[in-house]
Amino acid sequence: MKHVLKYVAAAILLGGTGIQNASASGCEGNMLVGAWEVQAQGAPYEPHLFIFHADGTMITTNPTNVQENPAKQHGGTNDSLGMGTWACSNGKTPEVVGTFYQLNANADDHKPTDKLSVTFRIKASKDTFTGTAAVRVGETAVPGATLVGRRIAADEAALGTL
Repeated sequence: MKHVLKYVAAAILLGGTGIQNASASGCEGNMLVGAWEVQAQGAPYEPHLFIFHADGTMITTNPTNVQENPAKQHGGTNDSLGMGTWACSNGKTPEVVGTFYQLNANADDHKPTDKLSVTFRIKASKDTFTGTAAVRVGETAVPGATLVGRRIAADEAALGTL
């Protein structure tokens, strides 16, 4: 119940900030739709892949087990695929805000541990974006990251060999 109340409170707060769903608002946030290679500068593991969908949902991933550390109690943690939402901020374009979550588990016994929450604000152009991210592990804020994204495009040189 506690978690449900958090989500209801977040929905009320987001509704009051002027954040609009990209697909419903007519804002130009749809320029973000597609697959991106993202350097999360300052994160424990920098390269990520983001996919932004037109309905305002997103997926993110990095290699499996990058947070495991045999020197830590429980061998550290491993994380899941990240899933979240994004939207145009206050009708501004190309500014976009969003949040995604990753579930974490202890590496050795697979018991759940605190989830990772990343909230970001980015400014996008046709094929690049830059921005910042605030990061929480459970209820604890940890150092954030600077995000630099580059749209993934078809490899024209490889297409010529087909």
